[in-house]
Amino acid sequence: MPKITRNIEIKTNLEKIYTILKDGKQTAKWNPIVNEITLLEKHKYLLKSTIGDMIINKIESVKDVYVKWRMEQSDLHSMGYILHEKLPISNVELWVEFENKKFKKKFKDAADLTLEGLKKYIEFIEDGGNILEYDKQ
Repeated sequence: MPKITRNIEIKTNLEKIYTILKDGKQTAKWNPIVNEITLLEKHKYLLKSTIGDMIINKIESVKDVYVKWRMEQSDLHSMGYILHEKLPISNVELWVEFENKKFKKKFKDAADLTLEGLKKYIEFIEDGGNILEYDKQ
């Protein structure tokens, strides 16, 4: 199965990143490819995005280490974040697994946008910004 891995460094601690990633309701606030997210049941979301609509199930996480989801009704199979800390910097690795190789560029671009959106959101918070006033555009 094809897999894409992308990385970004963010000047914050792992706990802050992990908390944001685990909060599915916050995803539409910071992720530029996510247009809307609806909670279907605990840890199961309908996600409407620029790469298509999908059902996301959170299937595994370890506090401050990683978060992993499985997708349904999507060209994506699964995705996850792996977190590494070297204070004051944290490295966030985003990986995506998918079935069809023809989507590789689309998913690579989406992964890059997602990581940049996460970094921008966290930097906004670290600079004292109010998350209610955050604009991901």
